[in-house]
Amino acid sequence: MNFKKATAILAVIFCSIISTSLKAQDQQASVDRPEVNYPQALALYKQKNYQAAYQAFLQLVSTDYGNVNYNYYLGRSAFFVKDYHESIAAYERILISYPYNQRAKLELGRLYYEQGDFVQSRRYLTEILNSNAPQTVKNNIRVYLARMNAIDNKPHNTLRGTLLGSAFYDSNLNYSPQSDSFQLPSGKLNFPSDIGAWGSEQMLMLNHRYDNPKKFGFAIKNDITLYNRWLPNHSDYNILYGSYMPALSWHKHGWTTDAALYFDDMSYGKNPYMMSYGIAPSVSYMPNLTQNISAQLKFINKDYQQSVYKDRNAQFTQLAVLYQKREGALWSWYGQGVYEMEQKQRTSTSVNVDYQAITARAGVNYMFQKNLSLGLAGEYQQKSYSENDFWLKSLSGLSKHQVNNKMALTAMVTKNFQKTLSAQLKLSVIKNNSNIKIYEYQKNALTLNLIKRF
Repeated sequence: MNFKKATAILAVIFCSIISTSLKAQDQQASVDRPEVNYPQALALYKQKNYQAAYQAFLQLVSTDYGNVNYNYYLGRSAFFVKDYHESIAAYERILISYPYNQRAKLELGRLYYEQGDFVQSRRYLTEILNSNAPQTVKNNIRVYLARMNAIDNKPHNTLRGTLLGSAFYDSNLNYSPQSDSFQLPSGKLNFPSDIGAWGSEQMLMLNHRYDNPKKFGFAIKNDITLYNRWLPNHSDYNILYGSYMPALSWHKHGWTTDAALYFDDMSYGKNPYMMSYGIAPSVSYMPNLTQNISAQLKFINKDYQQSVYKDRNAQFTQLAVLYQKREGALWSWYGQGVYEMEQKQRTSTSVNVDYQAITARAGVNYMFQKNLSLGLAGEYQQKSYSENDFWLKSLSGLSKHQVNNKMALTAMVTKNFQKTLSAQLKLSVIKNNSNIKIYEYQKNALTLNLIKRF
């Protein structure tokens, strides 16, 4: 299947999913739930029948995500039934359309306080404290701030995690860490054939944070990622990977700065493949609920674990800048630019290692009813190698610098069943063009993810 055909199929599937999802939601809504109007839902709230009011305002919000009254009373009802996640989302939708709504900020400050997220709680409560809010409101805010200060003076730990399980079909396993290695039987280049296979992936991400305000002026973070890819009939393509990133973190006035170290280890097939280590500092700024800007710089040493790959040992540098934006209650998008460079540590000319690459990524996401969202993402990368290609020069005497242009398109459908459980269907098409024929490849991948957050 060529890239154009795969892209067309992806677009058709994406549009079909949108149409089918909307029809199914409309049909299901008419069957499962009677119609409710705003006066009826408000009457349930005033009668303190919060569970029924919660369901009623959920239905109303699904018909108009930007309605302030619907979202406000959904937030209040969700608070009383202790669905803090839905309550926060409702107030955030209000602030997206009306960023100076003091009542929404007050409710968010209280909610984050209940969840123990004092950084976010202080942010909203302090904004109200510096406004022209009534003095009685400010006095209540000072009580919350005093409680948080008392708690913050004690050491405390937080731990969050995400567990992902996937089943996937990959049309080309030769797109891999070793995809640019070729055997040379009879003095001719061997084009690696496409190998399509089903497999599974498992990934666990843990984020630990320790605060001790009396002793430190910063937090201590530990981020751990464990990943496994298993292919039952192609064990040589299995991957086992782990990374650890400890950091010292400072947060003030919407700015977060992390001074981080980076370590990882990867096995490919049955053998150890590569270890990496270095530094990975980052900074992010969130001026309001609708925007987030972040940048990360990495200086990494790559150390290959087998002697046959030692000539690939290199120093890797990467700068990534990300901008995220929410437009109204339903749309969000992002743009990212990445510059990276790799330089080998050995003087061997038997491999192509040194390169520079620029990558541009962009994506958009749209939220439908019943916690269903659709996303579309694209990527373009240009990678230029500094040295003449070794294989081409060895066989034909030609001198040529390798230049790759990679394009990728991904469509995603995500369903949130609970605030901590999601399912996602993802279809990707990738094509890499090169001025040296043997480095061209394409692949299509279909993945079903189950995501559990805790």
